[in-house]
Amino acid sequence: MNSSWRKAIADFWQERTRTLLVVLAIALGVSGFTAVLASYAILTRELNDDYLATNPASATLFVDRVDEATLAAVLQNPAVGAAEARRVVAGKIKSGPAEWRSLALFVVKDYRAMQVSTLQPEQGAWPPALGEVLIERDAFQVAKTRLGVSLTVKLGQGREQQLRISGRVHDVGQAQARMDGIVYGYISQETLAQLGEEPFLNQLKIVVAQDRFNPAHIRDVLAQVQQTLEARGLAVSKVDMPVPGEHPHSRIMGSLLLVMAGFGALVLLLSGVLVVNLTLALMAGQIRQIGVMKAIGGSRWQIARIYFSQALFLGLAALLLAVPAGLAAAQTLCRYLGEFLNFDIHSFAVPVWLYVLIALVGVLVPLLAAARPILKASGVSVQAALSDFGVSQQARQAFGASAIDRALLNLSRGARPLLFALRNAFRQRTRLLLTLLTLSTAGVFFMAALNVRASIMATLDSLFETQRFDLTVSLAELTPDALIGRALQASNGIKQAEYWIKTDGAILDNGKAPSIIVDANGEGAAGDFAVVALPAQTALFKPHIVAGRMLLPGETDAVVLNHVLAKKSPGSLIGSTVRLQLGSRKTGVQQADFKVVGIAREAFRPATAYIPKAFFDLKQPSLSNAVSLVLSQNDEAAIKAVKTEVDRQMASQGVQARGSYSKGEGRSVIDEHMLMIYVFLIIMAAIIGGVGGLGLMTTMSLNVLERRREMGVLRAIGASPQGVGLMVVSEAVLIGLISFVLAMAAAWPLSAAMGDLLVGLMLGSVLDFRFDPSGIWIWLLISLGLAVMASIVPAWQASRTSVREAIACQ
Repeated sequence: MNSSWRKAIADFWQERTRTLLVVLAIALGVSGFTAVLASYAILTRELNDDYLATNPASATLFVDRVDEATLAAVLQNPAVGAAEARRVVAGKIKSGPAEWRSLALFVVKDYRAMQVSTLQPEQGAWPPALGEVLIERDAFQVAKTRLGVSLTVKLGQGREQQLRISGRVHDVGQAQARMDGIVYGYISQETLAQLGEEPFLNQLKIVVAQDRFNPAHIRDVLAQVQQTLEARGLAVSKVDMPVPGEHPHSRIMGSLLLVMAGFGALVLLLSGVLVVNLTLALMAGQIRQIGVMKAIGGSRWQIARIYFSQALFLGLAALLLAVPAGLAAAQTLCRYLGEFLNFDIHSFAVPVWLYVLIALVGVLVPLLAAARPILKASGVSVQAALSDFGVSQQARQAFGASAIDRALLNLSRGARPLLFALRNAFRQRTRLLLTLLTLSTAGVFFMAALNVRASIMATLDSLFETQRFDLTVSLAELTPDALIGRALQASNGIKQAEYWIKTDGAILDNGKAPSIIVDANGEGAAGDFAVVALPAQTALFKPHIVAGRMLLPGETDAVVLNHVLAKKSPGSLIGSTVRLQLGSRKTGVQQADFKVVGIAREAFRPATAYIPKAFFDLKQPSLSNAVSLVLSQNDEAAIKAVKTEVDRQMASQGVQARGSYSKGEGRSVIDEHMLMIYVFLIIMAAIIGGVGGLGLMTTMSLNVLERRREMGVLRAIGASPQGVGLMVVSEAVLIGLISFVLAMAAAWPLSAAMGDLLVGLMLGSVLDFRFDPSGIWIWLLISLGLAVMASIVPAWQASRTSVREAIACQ
């Protein structure tokens, strides 16, 4: 071991408490950085591998029906690698006496011969026999059931029947059942016929033979397949084309990791502040040693190399702690996101490049942070170094010479402890700014977490305030209003009802509707959105109109777009005319011109257009497929009772209710997604607050070190040990208060920006910003608490040092 390393180790042992704090801070930053990078490497690999292993469909075409001859005709095209027919049937399901839940039944012709978007059987029977259903593993939580239990199922106009859960499967490409509140089941065509439905298949899933990740090529193949189907007399009503080779949830995961990567980099940057402070402390304490080394022939580079080796030692020590902790955190994070996004992690192995990058970061951060103080101290002249008395030249200048000093003098108003605290805090202004940076950043994140939460609550309040109903019941098909009304009149607990029509829509371009509803970038195109037909002067829906106006009585050709659809259709300005294709196979397809009269702002909502129900009444009057209800009581028990009663009465009238949901259920789903955002911000604030507290402790130790002789003089002229300690604590409290003021000033604009960034990246929405004043008082108490805790050890050290030791220190 050479002399540089021996001196580095000896110096760190002498200042072992501060060294340990800095190593922990660097390790905290590097471990966070490691966790994010490792999670990104693991999750992107595992998610894509898990998804691609199912041979996901390049596209899905919706037609009237697909038979074996149609499949054979499509497969004759050499550009089509595989093709299978499927069907999805909507219904209701309940387990025992529990309430009805929405059901999506996937119908597969031959489970053993599946080649496209395959399933992974996990437990129980495979394939499902007659009268059996397989349940997607995530949907068990929604259905509140278990394997082997019989469920009550009802489809369309069919009667209630029992299906036995015979197995559990994993559908990798399917959205989480918990997120949508839908039970995903898988049955055979024979079971579908048993449930009273005609057992045909109406979805054609294809996989292109070559260049399967090229969107342009997939579109070309789709056009060929569509021509083949139309030549056989089949009309294609819609085409879904996901982003090629990309899991539907990869964008959400990418957004989460992007935010966490920024957080890891920030913590890493702030931990460098502690390296600066520790290096400054070493330089201040050893400035005479530097002078002696230069006096006996040591060069600037030789001296700098000693202290750079100390910074390197910090990085290496931090890496030993950070890498295992970061990898362990990455595994925990991957398991959580894997469960959240419903996919499996088969391997936690990370690539070699990640270890190399982490090692470089762990070494370079302390080296770069220490570079300036080391180069500055090693360049000092022998005379200046040997004449140093532990206080910098700037600190030795007469206090009160600058405008800042005079302002501080006026603030103290003759109170000497406060004057000492003010003077000492501002004596090393660069160090003060670095310390304030970490503390105020923690405060900004803490207040941002509370502000984002308040903003989310306000945005949700605003959204659900527009929905002035308690319960919505969706019907399986267009039904006469009179028939619905009789069922509702026989149901108790209903105060008001409105009949709506909900269907699909597409904006026609040159008379032709776009068939691809998701483009290559994963952004939904304007060719697919929800259409809600409202009665004249609706009392149960009052959207926030941000441009134009709402629909007027008597109008049949007006349309209000929500801001999501308006953004995707930039040509749809107020006063412009758009040609819409409305309806589906069940509701019938119509085309008409509509005048855009308004834009409504709807956070957390998909693209939607609102038109007058009178438009549909022109051809088929007094028909609806949805009813919105205001209830006499809207507590959970009352809503469940009304749901059950409405289902029973509608069934008695021959009306099939496809599903129902309350406004509270809709809100709880969004609340669950929002929870992770502000919890994440709170965790960030806690970690950065820890780094800030370590930084303040290092700063106070350094300040005490520099002022040892000054404190000895104060003790010599009568200051008590308690008074000296109180002066140190007062200085730390002052720094905490200043950081609090800075954090409070920055919290408003930065909170709004953080909220929009997080919600925009993860959910594609914006927030109605609200500032939560409770965050101010809570962070004030936390700032003062951090300041006191960070100053206890330095204050104790200052009060315990004797007058002789303090004045005689070098």
